[in-house]
Amino acid sequence: MEKKEKQPKRWHKLLRKYRVVLLDEASFEERFSMVLSRFNVFITVGTTAVVLIVSTILLIAYTPLREYIPGYASTYLRRSAIALDNESDSLTAQVAYQEAFIRRLQAVLDGTLPGDSLGSASAIPEGWSPEKLKPTDRELALRQAVAEMEAQGKGTIDPDKDLLRPTPGEVLTRQRIVRREFGIALGGQEGDPVVSMKDGTVLSVEGTPSLGFVVLVQHSGGGVGRYGNLGKATKRAGDYLKQGDVLGTLGEAPEGEASFVTVQYWLGGESLNLEKLLGL
Repeated sequence: MEKKEKQPKRWHKLLRKYRVVLLDEASFEERFSMVLSRFNVFITVGTTAVVLIVSTILLIAYTPLREYIPGYASTYLRRSAIALDNESDSLTAQVAYQEAFIRRLQAVLDGTLPGDSLGSASAIPEGWSPEKLKPTDRELALRQAVAEMEAQGKGTIDPDKDLLRPTPGEVLTRQRIVRREFGIALGGQEGDPVVSMKDGTVLSVEGTPSLGFVVLVQHSGGGVGRYGNLGKATKRAGDYLKQGDVLGTLGEAPEGEASFVTVQYWLGGESLNLEKLLGL
């Protein structure tokens, strides 16, 4: 009994070698030959397909080509669209508000404005009484304390001893509170020193050399002095002053005019008369 020929296993067929030969049709001369197997062809084709797929994905994901994919929107375009939508909503609301304003204005001009649907403005709100307008005991005590402090601050001013004349020049402009011209202007020569009328602390120094400097001083006793039109300031904000310390010097005056410094003295929200305080 003849033995049956063994059939090769299936995976052996994958490794079976095949020769691919290219022959010249006229002379049957071999031009090219290559040994292949099914496994080699599968590996080569599979690797090539994977490389192509990965390369395509990377090319689309990391290059501007992704902008051409239907339905794709970049983050920048999405943010721009949201910003434009918000701006459009704001403009729409603004236009609606302006149109409503114009309609109401036209109604006022035409005399066709409807009555107030919320009721008369003269109607007394529910639960309101005049008793609620009366100050409490704490408010009365606070008012009395503030009034005593202001009276005490004003009473500490001595025109003969407390204030020192900032500069010895003549009075060029006098105080006119009715015309809201506060303080006085004292004349002098360019470079003359301007001194502090009283002990205190410099609050601020503002201005430029061309426009002049303004020095605000918190004097002892609660008064505030304003020294303006200085050509040069020698103090800075926060500096402590003694009476007679130099704050700056007079600046250059326009041609045909004299140099001057403007001085104001305020206490308790009122501009005091420096002519009386300085005995001018």
